[in-house]
Amino acid sequence: MSVCIVYHSETGNTRAVAERLAAVVGGDLIEVQDLAHYSKIGRYLKGSPRAMRGTRATIEPAVIDVSAYDTVVVGTPVWAGSPTPAINALRGIEGKPAVVFCTFGGSPGKTLETLKAVLAGRNVEVRGAVPFTARDVKKGKGIETLADLVRRAEKGMVVQ
Repeated sequence: MSVCIVYHSETGNTRAVAERLAAVVGGDLIEVQDLAHYSKIGRYLKGSPRAMRGTRATIEPAVIDVSAYDTVVVGTPVWAGSPTPAINALRGIEGKPAVVFCTFGGSPGKTLETLKAVLAGRNVEVRGAVPFTARDVKKGKGIETLADLVRRAEKGMVVQ
């Protein structure tokens, strides 16, 4: 199984899920950095409105080469019910099957639906999605569900 886990994390929750998933499925990790480098308050005052508008951030790495992978996993925190501007900016994963996940403290809003639509517009077939509450992350819940979706995606199965 050849899996690439691409994620953006500000508080560490999305990173924790990505790292746990990599340990289970053996995937490689690529952390996307938003070059705006928001402060905690900046995430709410500047980042959240940008996320709601679907703004694309300037990120590092600017383009991700996933040509050597069979499946891509994309993880994002929830900002104002939306994927982060850093995840909105992903380039280089086109044409690959994907599984997506989000982490949140309050409500996921329409984050997963929005992320699926954004990726579909870039020729990425999303084959499954999992939301993680902050409590799930702390307790390690849901990783096996996400890993199962990744395994199914590898086999060409679509589970929404």
